[in-house]
Amino acid sequence: MNSKLLNTPIMSLQSGDKLGATGAPIIDPRKLQITAFYALGNRITELSVLHCSDIREVGPLGMIVDSADEIMPLNDDLLRLKELLDMKFELIGLQVIDDNGMKLGGVSEFSTEINDFFIQKIYVTKTFLKSITSSDVIINRSQIIEITNKKIIVKSTAIQSKSSIEQVVNPFRKQNLATERSAIDQ
Repeated sequence: MNSKLLNTPIMSLQSGDKLGATGAPIIDPRKLQITAFYALGNRITELSVLHCSDIREVGPLGMIVDSADEIMPLNDDLLRLKELLDMKFELIGLQVIDDNGMKLGGVSEFSTEINDFFIQKIYVTKTFLKSITSSDVIINRSQIIEITNKKIIVKSTAIQSKSSIEQVVNPFRKQNLATERSAIDQ
């Protein structure tokens, strides 16, 4: 869960010390993957990031990195990360609609695969009125069709029904006597 990754200690394998803690994730919407985390703490004096590729392990102690050198100041030298930051993509709060145009709610949480930091599921909280009649929705990444800065479009789970209604014969309705007699004669 996203909330469990926030404020996770960043530990140095080299010194064994706590270097800081994770802040908000930086998400690549094209891959739906966490690319980096903001790094916060007393030892971190400027706006800095920790790339997910520099994390050796995530365990009970926190996120383990080789050394303090893995926490990098956020500047113009980080071109790929700058490109993601310029997108200003925020997953939490994003509106979710299905491919039929029905509003499902907003993203309240997401879960990731710790090995590669791909987002696997998004948790959608419905608006207040809709939450009275139904519960929250969990959407797998395979159901996602399109992601923009304003919305996520997912495959609809509604079952398509036939457009024409077939004529049903009511066995309890009295049939025309002429039709009954012709049926008996045959």
